[in-house]
Amino acid sequence: MASLDDYGDYMASLRARESAREAEIKDKVIMKLKEHGMLSDEQMDTFICDVVTSSQERYGNQQEQSSQTNQSRQVELKKEFDNLSLYFFKSAIRGYFDRHVPKDRCIQIFEDVISVFPNEQEKPPETKRNPREKPATPFSISRAAPGSVMSNAKLIDALAVATDMEPRTAIMIRGQITWCDSNRGGKSGMLDLCAGLVSGGRLGRDHMLADVPNNFVRDRLMDYIVTQLEDDKKERAKKAVFLDLSAAELEQYSALIMKKAEKNMPKTREQMISRIAGNKPLRTNSEINRVLDQADAMDAVDRDVGLTPQPGFGIRTYGRPGPIIRSVVQPGWKELTSEELRLDIGTDIDLDCDQIRAMIVLFINGKGWAADQFRLTLGNVSRPDLTAFLIQRGPKEGINSPVFQLAWEFFKKREALGLPLIDASLEISEDTAVLQEGDTNRTNKRQSTNGEGSSSGRKRTRRA
Repeated sequence: MASLDDYGDYMASLRARESAREAEIKDKVIMKLKEHGMLSDEQMDTFICDVVTSSQERYGNQQEQSSQTNQSRQVELKKEFDNLSLYFFKSAIRGYFDRHVPKDRCIQIFEDVISVFPNEQEKPPETKRNPREKPATPFSISRAAPGSVMSNAKLIDALAVATDMEPRTAIMIRGQITWCDSNRGGKSGMLDLCAGLVSGGRLGRDHMLADVPNNFVRDRLMDYIVTQLEDDKKERAKKAVFLDLSAAELEQYSALIMKKAEKNMPKTREQMISRIAGNKPLRTNSEINRVLDQADAMDAVDRDVGLTPQPGFGIRTYGRPGPIIRSVVQPGWKELTSEELRLDIGTDIDLDCDQIRAMIVLFINGKGWAADQFRLTLGNVSRPDLTAFLIQRGPKEGINSPVFQLAWEFFKKREALGLPLIDASLEISEDTAVLQEGDTNRTNKRQSTNGEGSSSGRKRTRRA
């Protein structure tokens, strides 16, 4: 029978091997950065300080600075750098890119650098053909000569240069397109918003931009250009990204993608009601008005807030309100699955109120879960309760609402189960990218009606 000493030696050996593996990966990342001219031997001390400081600021574990010499401080930083886990290291590297990468090669370099991170096969890959390989328009497949087709990374870099886009925005666009392509049959990978990386999905492993069909990337970028860029940037961006198309072809391509985008934008009164109540019949004008009030509240929520975790922001007490007793897997499932019964998500609420509001709106997008299905899963949450939480603004505004704790628990459970946090219905994942960059002008306008349940004469405050 093994003694406690033997077990301790075994665990120490495991930790040593893991530390050696992580150190080797960090060295490979550093070599890649040097190859691309983003780092030199003379800059290593600054790089180490940058990475450690970035990690401390991001995750709120800054240490008080004592009176130290520069040399002793550098020794301490090097020790912290060596002990930094890969999880935090990835996020810190993402931050380093934001500040140091050249815009014209941002995504090309990013893809090469992150390729050194372990990419372990977690599940068997999907055997069915990727539906995104099918071109959505006659212009989706590049018409450039063989060998001259712009890679996925070059396409995004071209957009970034043409629009003077910040690296963090380009990396997020890359992550969102990659995440969309990871989906199959309602199952998708997980997008790490801090590192910009996608794990899991239809390939059973980490999903890379190179895995995405080129025609799908072209379509998503054209969607981004025609629906989210300012008018003075649109033509410049189109010409830079789609070098293979003439002016007439660009106009046709834009019109086709815009038509698809408009098809997926809920903008009628009926669609707004469906987003909140699903197929449930509404019997009174007052109930209809409460549903429309909630639709307005969702439209006004800022979806572009940063979703970087904030460990220690709050505590899930599980007293009042009590734990969620319905399944978070599918709407309407009353009993917990066996996987949910085994979950232990802890008590550390690592998102603020504005972040929870953004996650609710990104999840309830009119294609999958209705808002009523969501709140009924939370438990004893009324429609006015949810609306009241959604209309508040500020990281701590709503912290005493039961919606805050329950919604955090809902998303934390789905994350632990490997389920998408941005609703990944087939209609969204295969046709519409979730490129939500600074889009403050796509607020759904309620159509005025004079019939039953008319909203005529009811004045509302809307986001500009």
